[in-house]
Amino acid sequence: MQCLLPAEGEVFWLTGSAIKKAHTLLGQECDALVFDAHSGFDVNAFAAVSGTLRGGGTLFLLIPPLDAWADFPDPDYRRFIPYPYQPEDVRGRFLQRLVRMLKTGWHGRSGFSPTVGLKSDLQAVAVATILQANAPVVLTADRGRGKSAALGMAASQLQAARKRVLLTAPSRATVATVFKHAALPPSFFAPDDLLQTLPQGDVLLVDEAAAIPVPLLLKMLEYYPRCVFSTTLHGYEGSGRGFALRFQKELDVRVPSWQAVRLHTPIRWAEKDPLEHFINRALLLDVDVEFPVGAIHELPLHQTQQIYRQLNRDELAANEPLLRQLFGLLITAHYQTRPSDLRQMLDAPDISIHILEQHGVIVAVALLSREGGLDAQLTAAIHAGTRRPHGHPVPQTLTFHAKIPRAAELICERVMRIAVHPDWQNHGLGAHLLEHLLGFATRSGADYVGVSYAMTPALLRFWERAGFVMARVGFRKDTASGSRSVVQVKALSAAAALLFKGL
Repeated sequence: MQCLLPAEGEVFWLTGSAIKKAHTLLGQECDALVFDAHSGFDVNAFAAVSGTLRGGGTLFLLIPPLDAWADFPDPDYRRFIPYPYQPEDVRGRFLQRLVRMLKTGWHGRSGFSPTVGLKSDLQAVAVATILQANAPVVLTADRGRGKSAALGMAASQLQAARKRVLLTAPSRATVATVFKHAALPPSFFAPDDLLQTLPQGDVLLVDEAAAIPVPLLLKMLEYYPRCVFSTTLHGYEGSGRGFALRFQKELDVRVPSWQAVRLHTPIRWAEKDPLEHFINRALLLDVDVEFPVGAIHELPLHQTQQIYRQLNRDELAANEPLLRQLFGLLITAHYQTRPSDLRQMLDAPDISIHILEQHGVIVAVALLSREGGLDAQLTAAIHAGTRRPHGHPVPQTLTFHAKIPRAAELICERVMRIAVHPDWQNHGLGAHLLEHLLGFATRSGADYVGVSYAMTPALLRFWERAGFVMARVGFRKDTASGSRSVVQVKALSAAAALLFKGL
């Protein structure tokens, strides 16, 4: 069966290829949700559609026998495993952890608890703030708290007052609830289309702002001073906590009079709902940057006191406090971190995790992915543009786009993520951790270290100071980041130094 459409009684079935279209259900509600994990446990889709359940609804998760699930060659593994690995090669750490949580943290209750009625008074405060504000408004909430509905009601009232209201979001599907609650619907524009065409408008509503890069949001603010930036703080959509840290700092500098509104109480289900709590905990949707008791906010950082170590992923998957601390740091550092990143971090072959910690607190983290080492025949096919093996982005772009013929034959350690705790940035921690990464790559036999990122002047200076050279600059600005993507490399072996000599 590959059914996605709700049947009678508002039941949503997600199985087969329909799971990839789960985002089309956003903004809708159901009484029962059936998710077939045999077709591939797409954790982003699962997290997204779980929020479509009404209070009292039931979630049916179809899985292999519980004790065998972690060994199941999940079809979703193909999304992140590199060539030539197969699903059978994955250790299944993410599923092992999930099975433990199902056995110990779930007691047979399913479905969101019945809601106690619409919290219109709380939404009214948000709507009134939007209507009266002459400065930017930041509206935040966890999912299911009615922020999109509040946007829709505010849009109608603004348009009734003869104000032209514009609406933007990562996709039109994410604003279905806004339109559902807008008797006078606003005009929708995709973020890139909005900034290219600059349509006339009195008020700009930005929904799921955390999934839009901060540079694009600041450009919107330049052209539309009366903006409402709405986002989910904890959810699958992106890094709401990271958004709050980065974007609100920018607002403090540019428009100190900006206003903040927070919706706390659920609308579609009751507070402290057991299913919402379980999903948040299992997929780490609710993590922030966390500190153990007696953390070191006030203490100075000293490199001599910082401990570098590579984490064992089996131990990490079994150490929930450490996992939450680490993933919380990654979320604050990247504008779009999702549950699939958690699964990839734990399960993808050839990923390694490296940290700096001081007094038990992770102050910096990096993820490395081992790539390249491909045979000469496959490398020649990549160079000719006839093959694109999955999971080797830097060696592949060096071979095909930068026209460096043997780059994919050499072994590369790609820096997937590097993040420093927001309270201790600009203290040299990133550079210190990068030194350890280069040492690890050298000891493990890598020929070079590579990195690909959305270029900003600050990031470019960071990598150039570490001795990385430019290998490629993208021709177009990336729609996700609003910047040009670049690839930089640093040679470790004589073979790589010779190959990159002309860069």
